[in-house]
Amino acid sequence: MNFFGVGPLELVLVFVVATIVLGPDRIPELAVQMARAVRYLRGFANSATAQMRAELDELTKEYEGVRRELQEFRQSVRDDFGSVTGEVGRTLIEEPIIEPPGEPPPSERGRNGA
Repeated sequence: MNFFGVGPLELVLVFVVATIVLGPDRIPELAVQMARAVRYLRGFANSATAQMRAELDELTKEYEGVRRELQEFRQSVRDDFGSVTGEVGRTLIEEPIIEPPGEPPPSERGRNGA
């Protein structure tokens, strides 16, 4: 088991050197200070994580709102195009731009005398 790339043998060696340098009386004080530092860092990390989650939730809500508006816009454009296409289709069926081959239009029949 490695802790930051340091194995158990290295940890024992660091503990022995710390005991020699600091003395056995100061080791408990150092352990308490280290525990406080770790607790502070954990609290800081938890606070930062909670703040980031809150910001991300806010951004997600904004994104969902924009996405919903875009979907509504797309649907309205589709509906508008559908109605325009239907209207153009009805107009072309009722009054074709190009007359089908066969009899001349009624206005020309009158000119030919038929």
